[in-house]
Amino acid sequence: MEAKGSTLLKVVGYIFVILGILALCIQIGGLISDDIIGTVQSNVIGQMFIIDSGSLAVGMLVSVVEMAAGYMAVKMSSNLLYAKTLMYYGIGLVIIFVIEALFYLGANQNISWWPYVIVLVLSVLYIAGAYMNVKNAKR
Repeated sequence: MEAKGSTLLKVVGYIFVILGILALCIQIGGLISDDIIGTVQSNVIGQMFIIDSGSLAVGMLVSVVEMAAGYMAVKMSSNLLYAKTLMYYGIGLVIIFVIEALFYLGANQNISWWPYVIVLVLSVLYIAGAYMNVKNAKR
C-alpha cells in the first residue's frame, strides 16, 4: 500500500531536482563568466566580479543540497522507515534557504524574494508529505 505522503514527496522531490539542476547550471555559467571578466580586466571591476564568485559558490552548494534532498525524497518516499529522516531533510532545507536568503541580502542589500518564497513553500510541502508518512507509519 502506498503511503499517503509519498506522492507529494515524489512530486516535490522531482521539482527540487529540476530546480537544483537549473540553478546549478546558471550559477556555473555565472562563475565562468565572472572568471573570464576577472582575468580580462585586472582593474576594480574585475576584482568585484571575482568577489561575487564567492556568493555564486554558496548558491552552488545550496543547489547541490537541494538536488540531494529531492533525490532522497523520490527514492525514499514510499519507505515509511525514512519518514522522519525526510522530515528532518525538509526542516534542514528551510534553514538552508533562509540562511542563503540572509547571506544574499547581506551581500547585495537587495534581492528578489519570489524565488525564496517558492522554495520555502516547496520545503513546507516536503515537510507535510514526510509528516503524512510519519502519521501513516504510526498506524
